[in-house]
Amino acid sequence: MKLSLIILTYNRPDALALILKSAEQQTVLPDEIIIADDGSTAETQILIRSFQKKYSVPLLHVWHEDTGYRISAIRNQAVKKSTGDFLIFSDGDLFFHPRFIEDFKRNALDGFALIGSRVFLTRSATRERLQKKWDHPVSPLFSRQIEKNRINAFRVPCLIRFQKPLKPGKNIRGGLLGVWKKDLAAVNGWNEEFTGWGLEDTELVMRLSNYGIRFKKIKFQAITYHLWHELQTRNHLSRNQKLLMDTLEKKSVKCRKGLNVLE
Repeated sequence: MKLSLIILTYNRPDALALILKSAEQQTVLPDEIIIADDGSTAETQILIRSFQKKYSVPLLHVWHEDTGYRISAIRNQAVKKSTGDFLIFSDGDLFFHPRFIEDFKRNALDGFALIGSRVFLTRSATRERLQKKWDHPVSPLFSRQIEKNRINAFRVPCLIRFQKPLKPGKNIRGGLLGVWKKDLAAVNGWNEEFTGWGLEDTELVMRLSNYGIRFKKIKFQAITYHLWHELQTRNHLSRNQKLLMDTLEKKSVKCRKGLNVLE
């Protein structure tokens, strides 16, 4: 199985540097890493080039012009660029536990998509880690670095046997999604009608479910650490909610504007 890690970014080169460092420290490396860049300035490109010179796996950069929040479109560009059979999508505010890729790869099964775990860091812990490029895992016990989801910091792989597949609903998000590329292609990828913050990942999860894909949360594995940041503006949320409801009501499998934008 060839695995592609797709990392979203937008004008956070300090966070991206930490993320790329954690990706390079994996016990099992991805076959390639693709930075899906939603219109960052040249500072991000310079950073990526500096990593490309010394990186141990292919590090690719896809970019489009900054005309607003268009993360579905840039993710689709990254998918088209990818060569992996299995794709992991990660947001640009998450760095990885050293066994993150290993956990995804071990749990990948045909007919399933996987969702990883997040631990939310405090503002002060985020500032310290960005300054020191400190990517080591957070201790799950009593650490003051953790703001939320402390239980997700425990890595206990054997507990996966007790977990049942998830029932997709509006509360399941795909921001830490592992999916077979063939299954993503079958639903026409990310829906590019979603612009602005929110719900594009939930809508993708619903279409994959309508296609017959089952979902498994790999709890106590595939751990990421969420860097603190200000809340995103949500100007388009009501429009995006309507798009999601349309998918739910019609039980849609394919979106109109996705990997094949002419469909």
